[in-house]
Amino acid sequence: MSRQVIQSANIYFSPTGTTRKIIRSIATGLALRPREMDITLPAAREQHFNLEKEELLVAAFPVYGGRLPKLALEVFQNLPPGRRPAVAVVVYGNRAYEDALLELFDLCQKKGYYVVGAGAFIGEHSYSHVMGRGRPDPADEESARCFGLALRHSLLGNDRVLSDKTLLTTARRPYRKYMAKSVISPETSRKCVSCLVCVKNCPAGAFINSDPKNIDREKCILCAACIKFCPEKAKSFNDDDFTDDMAALAAANLDRKEPVTYLP
Repeated sequence: MSRQVIQSANIYFSPTGTTRKIIRSIATGLALRPREMDITLPAAREQHFNLEKEELLVAAFPVYGGRLPKLALEVFQNLPPGRRPAVAVVVYGNRAYEDALLELFDLCQKKGYYVVGAGAFIGEHSYSHVMGRGRPDPADEESARCFGLALRHSLLGNDRVLSDKTLLTTARRPYRKYMAKSVISPETSRKCVSCLVCVKNCPAGAFINSDPKNIDREKCILCAACIKFCPEKAKSFNDDDFTDDMAALAAANLDRKEPVTYLP
C-alpha cells in the first residue's frame, strides 16, 4: 500500500454488540491483519494500548445522544500521538448521529492522525426494539464490508485525506451538550436468578458489590447491555415518563436509515 499500511488496529466500544459487528465487517473488507482492542469492559480499559508504526487505526463507537460515550473517550485520549492513518466510525440507533462522527474525526486529528475515511452505520437502538430492529442486518454488514474494501483501494491508490468540511454538513462545533445525567436505571424483576450475566457484561461496572439487583445510578450509562444479555428477561426500563418518551421517539424514527460513508 502507498502508505505502507500492513495491518489494522481496531479499537471499539460495543456494550450491546452492534458496533463490534460493524467494525469486524469493515475489517473483512480491508483484508489487513487485524488487531482488536475491545475497550467495552472496565478491565479492558485499564490496559496500556500501543500502536505499531505501520498500523491503520480503525475506531468505532456507538452514539449516545448525538455524542461519543465518555467512557470510550478516556481510552482514546490515552492512545499515543503521531502521524498515522485513521478511520472514524460511529453506530447509531436509526435516529441521528449528530455531532458524534465529527467529534471522532476531531479526536483523531488532535492526535496527529490523518483521517482516510469515515462512516455512520445503524444498529438497533439501545432503548427500543422498534428503532433499527435487528440491525446491523446482513445488508448493513455488507455495506460495512464494501466500505472496508473501498478504504483498501483508496489507501492503495492515493495519499488524500478526508476534510472536515464534508462532515460539517450534518454536524457542528461546539458539539451539542451531553445529555443530563438520568435519574433512572434498569430495574430487576422477580425473574432474576442471579446468574451474574448482567454484572459481567456491564461496561460501567455499575453493579454494587456485584449484586444484579443493585445498580449505582451515578455509574450507569443506560447502555442497556444488562437488558439485552439477560437470559431470563429480568431487566427493563419501567419509568413511565421514560418509556413514553421512547415510544414517541420510536414513532418519529420508524423509516429505515442507511449507512453513510465518506472517502477523500
